[in-house]
This record gives sequence, structure tokens and C-alpha cells, in this order.
Amino acid sequence: MNSYRQDDWDASPEHPSTVVEPYLMGTGVVTGDDTGTRPLSPPHSHADAMLAWCYRGTVWIHLKDAMWRLAPGQGVWIPARTPHTAHHERDSVGCYTYLPAASAIAPIDDITRVLVPRAVQEMLLHLGINDMPTGLRVRIQSTLIEMLQQPAPEALDGWGEVPLPADERVRALVQAVLDDPGDPRSAGELFLAHGLHERTVLRIFQNDVGMTFGRWRTGVRMTLGARLIVDGTPIGAAAHRCGYATTSAFSASFKERFGLTPRQHVARVQADSAHHLYWR
Repeated sequence: MNSYRQDDWDASPEHPSTVVEPYLMGTGVVTGDDTGTRPLSPPHSHADAMLAWCYRGTVWIHLKDAMWRLAPGQGVWIPARTPHTAHHERDSVGCYTYLPAASAIAPIDDITRVLVPRAVQEMLLHLGINDMPTGLRVRIQSTLIEMLQQPAPEALDGWGEVPLPADERVRALVQAVLDDPGDPRSAGELFLAHGLHERTVLRIFQNDVGMTFGRWRTGVRMTLGARLIVDGTPIGAAAHRCGYATTSAFSASFKERFGLTPRQHVARVQADSAHHLYWR
């Protein structure tokens, strides 16, 4: 989540297109130190569709009603005029590719996940820092757009989408869970700490995200756990970071969420060509 309220999202300014004809697209790169939970900028939108993708580390994309955790090689298409912001974890590099409607092969009307092949990543960065004849640049951009608008393969499961309730009454509670998924306090203790009645919280989560608070909290923990074990954190340590007293309890929740045990998940990711192409 972030420090912005519903009114901030509703008032999000729209940034004009920065892509000038005859060019078809443009890419911005954001580097820097850890921003923690602090977004890079207030909520805003663009006149063009935007592909947010991660080059290194972990990039979080914030929407009004959800967050996406992007690992290297993962991206999400964000339709034009859709309010958003982002934050990067320490030593991460996030990239933002803008695509006017006239350049798109197919309309970009929905939030859509996409794998960004390593060759495409490097060429997008290459175009951003190297001069070349206009005709050549446009031809390369055309090919890249075709590659980026291919349907995403199903090889990578469990991408880090975290739905967020819109009701301001649970805003502090949601932020607390996102800041510390491994907080050992029970749901009841968290509700009490934030002055909330259990029935109020359960009703808000059912209405806004279609699940119980407990299931949502487990999803947040599993999103963190999947990242930790793929990054090489021992399963026992990952379990502790995610708030589980035992490795077996963590593994049971993990299997329920992803359909695989933690070890099976790591083995699958490591065997997948996507891991070798994108993770670094």
C-alpha cells in the first residue's frame, strides 16, 4: 500500500505523451537506493499505455486497488489514464516503456502481465542511450512492440498480485501487514491494535477483495515467502520471516497457495529457462 488516500488517487494528474512521431515508443529507467514503502511519485497516469517491468531486484507497482510485485523479466501493461505509482527495493532497477495507442498492435485495455525477454530488455535499454538512424530505430521499435504484445506464457505461476481494499477504515491495518508480513500477532490482536471490530474488517475484506482477512494476509506472506526462497533464503528462515513458527506450517500454506512445496517451487523456477534468462 502507500501513504495516499482515495482522494489522492481520484485526483491523479495525467502526464502528456512523451513519444514524438515518427517514433513508436519510449522507455524510462529508474535506479537508486531502497525507497522502502515510499512510492517514487504521487499517483498519476499517462496519456499512453505503459509497460512497467523489472530489470534487476524487485519492483512494486501500486494501483488504487492492488499491488504487483515484479521480479526481473516480469512486467505489467497498465492502460492509458490508469492511476499508478511504484517503489523499488534496494539496488533494484525498474523500467517504464510508454506505448501510444496508434503504435499498439492490439488495444491495451486491461492490466495484463507479460514476460519481457532478456534480448528485448537489453534492446530497450540500448535504444535509450544510443544514436541510430531514425528508420532503423522505428523498425526495431516495431519488432519490439510485436514481441511485447505476445500473450504471456504460463510458465511462471504465483506472480505477486496483492489486492487491496479501498475502505479507508482498514488502511492502517493493511499497511501494517504489508510492512511486516511476519508480525506474529493474531488477527484479533491486530484488529484491537488498530481499533477495529472483527466483523467490520471481515465485511470490508469480503466486499472489497472477495476473501477473508486471514486468506488475504496469508497471500501477502506467501508472496514474500516465494521471493525469499527463490532468492536463496533457507526455507526455515523464510518461514520465520513470514510469521510461521515451524517450517512444516509454512510449507503447508505454501503448497496450498502455489500447488507445490517450497522445494518443488524453487526447483521448478531454477529449471525454467525464464529463471536463467531473467534472474540476476
